[in-house]
Amino acid sequence: MQLKNATSTSLLLLRITLGITMAIHGIAKFSDLKGTTDFFVSLGLPAFMPVIIALIEVGGGIFMIIGLLVPLVSLGFIAILGSAMFMLKSGSGFVGGYELELLLIVMSVACGYSHFNKKIIQFIPPA
Repeated sequence: MQLKNATSTSLLLLRITLGITMAIHGIAKFSDLKGTTDFFVSLGLPAFMPVIIALIEVGGGIFMIIGLLVPLVSLGFIAILGSAMFMLKSGSGFVGGYELELLLIVMSVACGYSHFNKKIIQFIPPA
């Protein structure tokens, strides 16, 4: 029984940290939407992409924190972070490059997998 509680608590901490981190990244995009849009356009992406990505990050971050649609939110995070890794960070190496994105992807996989069940909302992950 003790191990089950430790696992649930660990996954809860991981999920809340991931949600907060992604929400803060989305808020940062919204706080300088013009600059973010200009940057995305310079990469050849459409001008509407920063809004969509920021919405996924903020909304998904909130959903992740409260435990709503965690597997689906995890997939959104993985898509965003994987794209950032390959488009922006792959040439920078691991340290000071794509290490944060890789850690957040692993966290997303762990959170999504741990909540992969039929419940739509579950604050405490199943152990």
